[in-house]
Amino acid sequence: MRIAFYLAFDLNPQNGGIERVTNILTKEFVAAGHQVYFVSYISEPEAEHTALAADRLVLPDRKKLCSRENQTKFTDFINKNSVDIIVAQHSHDMEFATLPFLVKQNTNVKILYVFHPTPFIQSLSIADTSYPILKSERTLPRLWRRMGRIILKKQKQKSKNNKMGKHLKRLHEMGDYILVSSEKYIDGILKISGIQSREKLFAIANPNTYREEDIQTAQKENILIFVGRLSEEKHPEKIMLIWKHIQDRFPQWNLKILGEGKLKHELEELHKQLKLERCSIEGRQEPTPYYAKAKILLLASDFEGFPMSITEAMQHGVIPVAFNSFEALSGIIEENVTGISVTPYSLQEYEEKLAALMNNEEKIAKMSVATRKSISRFSAPDIAVEWIGLFRKLGVQ
Repeated sequence: MRIAFYLAFDLNPQNGGIERVTNILTKEFVAAGHQVYFVSYISEPEAEHTALAADRLVLPDRKKLCSRENQTKFTDFINKNSVDIIVAQHSHDMEFATLPFLVKQNTNVKILYVFHPTPFIQSLSIADTSYPILKSERTLPRLWRRMGRIILKKQKQKSKNNKMGKHLKRLHEMGDYILVSSEKYIDGILKISGIQSREKLFAIANPNTYREEDIQTAQKENILIFVGRLSEEKHPEKIMLIWKHIQDRFPQWNLKILGEGKLKHELEELHKQLKLERCSIEGRQEPTPYYAKAKILLLASDFEGFPMSITEAMQHGVIPVAFNSFEALSGIIEENVTGISVTPYSLQEYEEKLAALMNNEEKIAKMSVATRKSISRFSAPDIAVEWIGLFRKLGVQ
């Protein structure tokens, strides 16, 4: 097979989950004898394309994605390399998704649109409406928007879902398949989009980041970790506030926050304001050594699609605690067996459940073993086989 991944950025796995998934799958496809190509909008010097790609294209027109020049270069690239299928990895952006559709008109290529975010808004998950923790969230315009979410919650949910439904229906019309990260998303897509059939909708979980032989082992320590972008939708400030409320009860425990993002400086100020103890903001770090030592992973996101920080942590026996703000969570963890879910967005419930777990060493040890065993079902070779099976359904040989 000749497979072209179409991405916003070159293949730098440190950029985020989409790039990491692409990197993992590429290695599996190449190892199985398939040829993989990359088409990207923005080039990066740190990208890992040289060792993996049969060929690559960086689109020349940076000002207008769907320009005639980009269409021509992309089309010529697909025809020259006899590419069988384009995997569009950022299809939540309609302009980005439109370009391969235009290319398809002059080629024989198939298109698989991969939709990574959660595709619809759950009834509880329009986003947190409690009083904001960060000063930047307490400006008058932001407070008015937050008030609007409280007063017009149902209307805003309906509006967002209608907009997303139209987007997904358009992808359904343009592509040969839409792929999401959890089977639990498909019923919601049908409900909000007006798509009449499941025939072109498919679900494959994200692959595990680590092979079993590459997982680092270390003596577990009393460490809580947050791993992710330091951004508004990830809410690391909530993790810090939770820690403020429980830190005196757990003097033997530490909190480590890993990640970069626009909130970093404000989080450092919040750290001082809250007088946090045994809490460090580590910045962007290779998370593997942290996973090896940590016992519990903390997430507080408004929304997720299929967060790889959870599966990466579970591979290392780290127990995830997360808001139940996305449908895929229940397909990744088993409640009180391999993880703990919290009602969005109750910080009190979060604190209570987290403290109960931290106080129960026997439960931590038991759940840690269970997480490692459970997550093996998402091994990269097994997930790659599912992808190849999907390609064959599309008629790609």
